[in-house]
Amino acid sequence: MLKKRINLCFIGNPNVGKSTLINRLLGANELQTSEYPGTTKNTIQRNLIWKEKEFSLLDTAGVYKKKDLNFNLLIKATRFSEIIILILDSSIDKLDKVHKKLASHTLKSGKGLIIIFNKWDLIKSKRNKKKELEKFVRNELPQFDEKKLLFISALRDEKFTKIFEFSIEIKKLFEKQMTTSDLNKWLRDIIKDNPPIKIKGKEIKFKYIVQTDINPPTFKIFSNHPNKIKTSYKRFLEKKLKSNYKIDNIPIFLKFLASDNPYQEKKK
Repeated sequence: MLKKRINLCFIGNPNVGKSTLINRLLGANELQTSEYPGTTKNTIQRNLIWKEKEFSLLDTAGVYKKKDLNFNLLIKATRFSEIIILILDSSIDKLDKVHKKLASHTLKSGKGLIIIFNKWDLIKSKRNKKKELEKFVRNELPQFDEKKLLFISALRDEKFTKIFEFSIEIKKLFEKQMTTSDLNKWLRDIIKDNPPIKIKGKEIKFKYIVQTDINPPTFKIFSNHPNKIKTSYKRFLEKKLKSNYKIDNIPIFLKFLASDNPYQEKKK
C-alpha cells in the first residue's frame, strides 16, 4: 500500500464531464451536474479509498480561455495536486491554446498528467477518430506519451477506474530512483551513438550523471562546456532518458553543470 494519499486535480473546459466522472469514481452523485456549462463554480474536494489506496479528488470550474478568471483559480488548485487529469471532449477537432497551456503548465511545474477524451460513446467512427486525437497529442504535446491516453464515457462504461491504475503507476514513477552506475552506462552509450556537435571546434565531453532528487526525478549531468550544449541536444537526452527508463506521463528535470576537477584542491 502506498503510504501517502494521491492527490488528483480534474481540469478542462466547461461541460466536458469533470463532475460526472468524479461522481462515477466516488460511486455517488455527490457533485452537481448539468447539461449546461458553468455548473461548477468553485474547487470541490472529495476523498475516497480504492483498493486500499487513498485518493483526493479536486473538481475545478471549467475554463474557456486563458484570460478567464477561472484559469488563475485553476492554476492555484493544481499546486495542491500531484497528478492533473485533463479532460477533453472526444468531438474536438484540435487542441486549443488553453488545452496546451494547461498541459504545458502541468509538466513544467513537475506534475503528472493524464489526458482523457470523454463522451467517447458519442463518436461514430472510433478507429479514425482515435488516430486523429492521438496525432493531435503527439504533435501538440510531444513531451506526453500518447499511448497513455484514455478514451471513455464517464456516463456509460467502466474504464474510468483506469484513472486510479494510471495514477498509482505515476506515483511510483515519481519516486523512481536509478543507480549512478546504470545512469552513467546509459550516458556513455548514448554519447557513443549520438555525440553532441562541436561548438567552434570545441568538443563537449560529458563526465557523469547522477540522480539528485525524486518527485519528480531530477538529474545532474556534468560536462566541460554545459553552457554550450544546444537545447535540441538537451531535449534529445531527456527524451532518451525517459524512454530508456519507461518514464511516462511525468516530467523529469535535467540540470547541466560544469564538471569539477577532483584534483584541483590538491594542486593548491
